[in-house]
Amino acid sequence: MTRSRYFIPVLPAVFLGTAAALWALAAVSPPQGEAMLVGPQPKAKITQAVPDWTRLAKSYEPNDRVVIGLQNFEKSARIRVFVGTWDAKGKSVVAALIKTLETAQNPMISVDWIGVSRDLKEPAADLKSYGVRKVPTIIVWVDGEERGRIVEVPQQTVEEDLAGLLLDIPAPDADMEYFRITPHSHLPIDCTPCHIPSRRSP
Repeated sequence: MTRSRYFIPVLPAVFLGTAAALWALAAVSPPQGEAMLVGPQPKAKITQAVPDWTRLAKSYEPNDRVVIGLQNFEKSARIRVFVGTWDAKGKSVVAALIKTLETAQNPMISVDWIGVSRDLKEPAADLKSYGVRKVPTIIVWVDGEERGRIVEVPQQTVEEDLAGLLLDIPAPDADMEYFRITPHSHLPIDCTPCHIPSRRSP
């Protein structure tokens, strides 16, 4: 009996199964040096996982007049941010949100951070409960009622969209110029800083 010129090794089934498992793991694992956080996370851990967010946040300059509106917002608000620490496209949006909230420093606005897996399947319960299918997704509640969302990219800027949702006005109007020329007593904003009579030096 002549042996074929081409020898095809027959690999044990156990080896093939192990190889398949390793290949599948590699397909869903983040590249080396990239952290993939899943589920509720403290902000410090989120920013530590993606140093680019902190770097981009430092260089981002939100609209000052919009930030003043956020600073004076006086209702109870909660923001839930679904992010992918593996998501390169969403870095600028997340960084802008971080800088905007840090600049506003409003204790009435609380923020929850939730990491999402690369396949957008985990954390399954949270994703299903809030109907999240893309990242980043920023969900805004005021007094327990959802006001709206920023999904992937803002319509205007992050701070304008955020202020528009919190104040329940169109995003382009989320600027202090709007408050100067429009009656706004119905808005959840503290007007005292702008309406206190200036004190003249004797």
